[in-house]
Amino acid sequence: MQKVAPDWLLYAIVVLLMGIGILNLYSIEGFAQLSWKYAYTRQLVWAAVSLFIMIFTTLIEGQVWRYFSYGIYAISLAVMLLPVFVGREISGAKAWLDIGPLRLQPSEFMKIATGLALAAYINRYDFRWTHWRDRIAIAALISTPAVFTLLQRDTGTALTFLAYLVPLYRWGLSIWVIIIPGLLGVLSFLTLLYPWGYIGVGVTLTIIISYLLLFRRKHLWLHVGILAFLWSWLGLSGFLYQKVLAPHQRQRIQVLLDPYKDPLGAGWNTIQARLAVVAGGFTGQGYGRGLQSKLDFIPQRHTDFAFCGIAEEWGWLGAVTVLGIYISLLLRITWVAENANSRFAIIYGYSLSAVLWIHLLINVAMIIGLFPVVGIPLTLISYGGSSWVAIGAGIGILQSFYRERRMRLFG
Repeated sequence: MQKVAPDWLLYAIVVLLMGIGILNLYSIEGFAQLSWKYAYTRQLVWAAVSLFIMIFTTLIEGQVWRYFSYGIYAISLAVMLLPVFVGREISGAKAWLDIGPLRLQPSEFMKIATGLALAAYINRYDFRWTHWRDRIAIAALISTPAVFTLLQRDTGTALTFLAYLVPLYRWGLSIWVIIIPGLLGVLSFLTLLYPWGYIGVGVTLTIIISYLLLFRRKHLWLHVGILAFLWSWLGLSGFLYQKVLAPHQRQRIQVLLDPYKDPLGAGWNTIQARLAVVAGGFTGQGYGRGLQSKLDFIPQRHTDFAFCGIAEEWGWLGAVTVLGIYISLLLRITWVAENANSRFAIIYGYSLSAVLWIHLLINVAMIIGLFPVVGIPLTLISYGGSSWVAIGAGIGILQSFYRERRMRLFG
């Protein structure tokens, strides 16, 4: 039986976002002439390469990706180690490889490889969440590339590997595995704002109310154990902040709390990004009239803070429109995965969507000052050849599974 057509709407949304990203870079660089020295020119080439890769990977049999998923994962891991020894250092991170005139970031391709390996493992006929062997194997698949990324001193990219908890939740992981670390993180952050003893009192009152009202005086020792653990965690948070985090990481958190403590240094990016967003107002300054981005007040205007150019020139209305298009891409990826009639495709598709979700949430939160500046670009909007090619390959692989849906349904 012949394969059916890919999802053309998914292709269309990708091309639309690429166009928006390139037009934004073109404006940021002051409508410069077509020359390789300008980012928008290089991004035009990367866009063409990405589209070619997307179509090429779509045409490959889905079974090929299933068969070679572990091999792709292993090769990607090996390549990820190279920047640690021979990589170029940019902004304190050694995450890039120079190959002739090209500069590649292996961790971007590792995100696709991790999604494939994760899908391959969960797709095993004998996979069970109740087996400790399977839990340890999945934890290793996700944590190993995250550790390699930390070796490159790229904390921001390491955070993106948390996204793989989402497809695990889709296939049976308890939601508490996601909620509990989030709550512990919130409590740790609160200790930077208020004395940890005050927070402990609030936690104690919450546990008591839960015990009396929700559980009706049942499970006393469980509540006592939780309370003891939370008090211990609050006391440990200060130690972890001072002794585990690097000085530049503590500085980023301090800037998040108050960027005006160092307005000309560490707080500069955050302050200028906020000014750009505020200057845009509701309808924006107009295409090509964004001064914050054009006059280079924002140092990373092409990459991490590229979305500032859209907010400044097109205002709240334009920014929300672009975010709406971006979210439609993520929802469409999920829809394609669900309709591919394959457990492998579902896990892989959710992995791809979750990685893009975490990029979106962290990047936007970083720009408006709700998250520390950690170097997370907005894929398909920010400049970056590796990320565009990787996402092109990732979507093409998903489309190859989707094209086989009728064969799996009736074959």
